[in-house]
Amino acid sequence: MTALAVETAAPIWAGRVIVRAAGRVALHVAVDGAQVPEAIMFTVPVECQPEAKSAPGVRPWVGPVDEQRLCAPCLRVLRGEPEPEQARQVVTRVTEVLPELEPDHQRRHLCAIPNLPTYTAPSLPAEYGGRLIRWSEWIEAPKLSHYSSPCGWCDDAGPRVMAGGRQGNPLRKDNPLRWLVAYRCSYCQEMRVYEQTGAAGLKPIANFKPKSPKGARA
Repeated sequence: MTALAVETAAPIWAGRVIVRAAGRVALHVAVDGAQVPEAIMFTVPVECQPEAKSAPGVRPWVGPVDEQRLCAPCLRVLRGEPEPEQARQVVTRVTEVLPELEPDHQRRHLCAIPNLPTYTAPSLPAEYGGRLIRWSEWIEAPKLSHYSSPCGWCDDAGPRVMAGGRQGNPLRKDNPLRWLVAYRCSYCQEMRVYEQTGAAGLKPIANFKPKSPKGARA
């Protein structure tokens, strides 16, 4: 491990040499009589780890020594204070009886609600009349305030989703331009595909039956 800067020898504090833990801010107190080499990085026994084999790697410390920055175990050994007692787990033999929950006035009880089943959406038709269809992304279908349109299969109130399709080339007479629209139920995935005829006419061209039971959302 290389140092970024060369530091001078460590100062003496309370008759002991103070060193800094490598890569940390904590200051350690070297054991009494420890020989501190004049190296950028060295290993020396400290009060919290007095064994030479387990001594940490340290560096000299040249700054001011504040007790708040000293290693707490080192400071405790230096002062001759005992180690703090470890918290012990108290095992009680008295079984605590939890109070029974009283039902409300309507006699309701808690129950687990299973997750609603999910169904796989069918794929949009890739062609119609032997010509390819280019589809847009699915979007939420607009809601009409004067017209309610629940799903005809599962009676889900919606909202349904829709996708627009285009077919043909307006610049070619042999490939007329056609517009299509697909509506799909968000719950049972029942899908109907229409060809737009005239200003507001819809001609059904495909109907994909769902795998959910009929009237599942009724």
